[in-house]
Amino acid sequence: MIRINLLPTKKKAARALAAAKGGSARAGVGQWWVMGWLIGWLLLGGAGWWLLLMEEEATAEVRQQAAQKTAEAEKISQDIDEEGLEASKQELAMQEAIKDKLESKRRTPVYVMYELAMILTDAREGGGPDIDKEKLRQLTKTDAQAEPNPLWDPTGLWLTKVEEKGGLLVIEGGARDATDLSEFTRRLRASARFGRVSHPNFERVDAKGKDEPHLTWKLDVEVKQWD
Repeated sequence: MIRINLLPTKKKAARALAAAKGGSARAGVGQWWVMGWLIGWLLLGGAGWWLLLMEEEATAEVRQQAAQKTAEAEKISQDIDEEGLEASKQELAMQEAIKDKLESKRRTPVYVMYELAMILTDAREGGGPDIDKEKLRQLTKTDAQAEPNPLWDPTGLWLTKVEEKGGLLVIEGGARDATDLSEFTRRLRASARFGRVSHPNFERVDAKGKDEPHLTWKLDVEVKQWD
């Protein structure tokens, strides 16, 4: 009788079976790890895509609002009444003209008239112009006769009209002769309150009735100081 020992063969088969089961288990774990890694990346990519989509929607909304505001501004601009603007412009110009006119009337030349009165007052009675010494010095450099005469009798000259026009005084009056008129213009030029004085235009008036021969004259004088 022949005996065959099958024991080693059974042991080998058992070891092989156990090894196969272990390999299957490791393979299963690896597959799950790979699937988990893929799912994680998919979730991360989905979150990034969602954030990008939200940003694009917000940007589109901002652009839409900006376009709406621009359209509203254009509509308002189109609705502006051009005729109304022109009327408002004309009204403003009219108000400015009225303001300037009132300003010129408000600037009553009180001090200027006082200076004229002092020029026509005898020096022995405290009269005479408010002399600008530097100005007079410059005048006498070019004209030795520019110095006012303190002995002048101002009764030889009189005023008939004083009118303001654009910063100038237009003065009209009469004088006994050219000497009195010259002294008056000399005092105007020496005054600190006045600037340029025009050459007087004058005419001689012959005696009629009780009137004596005299001059009628007119000149312009620039006002440097109103008050």
